[in-house]
Amino acid sequence: MAPIFGQIFIAVFMFFSFFTFFKNMEESVNIQQAIVKSRIQFSIGVLLMLGGMLFYIIATLLFVHRQAQVLAQSQIFGHLGISLQNLVADIYQLTSPYLDFIWSHAPTLSQEDPFSFGNLLGMGLLGIMTVGGQIIGASSRLRDRVKRHLERIEEYEWKRSLQNSGGTVVNARDVGVINVYKEAMPPSNDKEWWERPLGIIGLAIIGGYIVGVLLKITGML
Repeated sequence: MAPIFGQIFIAVFMFFSFFTFFKNMEESVNIQQAIVKSRIQFSIGVLLMLGGMLFYIIATLLFVHRQAQVLAQSQIFGHLGISLQNLVADIYQLTSPYLDFIWSHAPTLSQEDPFSFGNLLGMGLLGIMTVGGQIIGASSRLRDRVKRHLERIEEYEWKRSLQNSGGTVVNARDVGVINVYKEAMPPSNDKEWWERPLGIIGLAIIGGYIVGVLLKITGML
């Protein structure tokens, strides 16, 4: 079940990533569109990062629980194994009402088979978390650009209002109202998230996961 869900999760990731990619490829956007794009990027980034993190943490807890079962049979480390089992069981009891879906579909990490579907999915989750963090960073940079551009427009309108009023002091509410949110955003020299080192690494990890799954399915791995 976990490998199948992994394929679905990766498919969702690819959809969101391409959606974000094409949103970024727009040649010109106004301030309102930039604000919307920033919010979409933030939502996508949080979804990928938080979702990947939860699956990876729970997969690790399940792996620890399985290893603890082996330790529990040891005369030397038996007490440690039992303690770890109880710890994981307590965490499950606390979180299962909210995260039962993740507990049921988390990948099965294997120490015996490094190229198992569970291990490959675990690698893919690391890539997803990395990319999610980069998309959140892109959202933050775009939000800062919007803020700086709005400040420049406000300063410009303030100076223009002073000139039109003959140099007398005016209140902010006397400044002519314009629809600043329709103003075009200036071009940016910042690199896109997929052009930055961590973005490239994250995409490379996900590409490695996809290649690994294809090799596993075809029996070449």
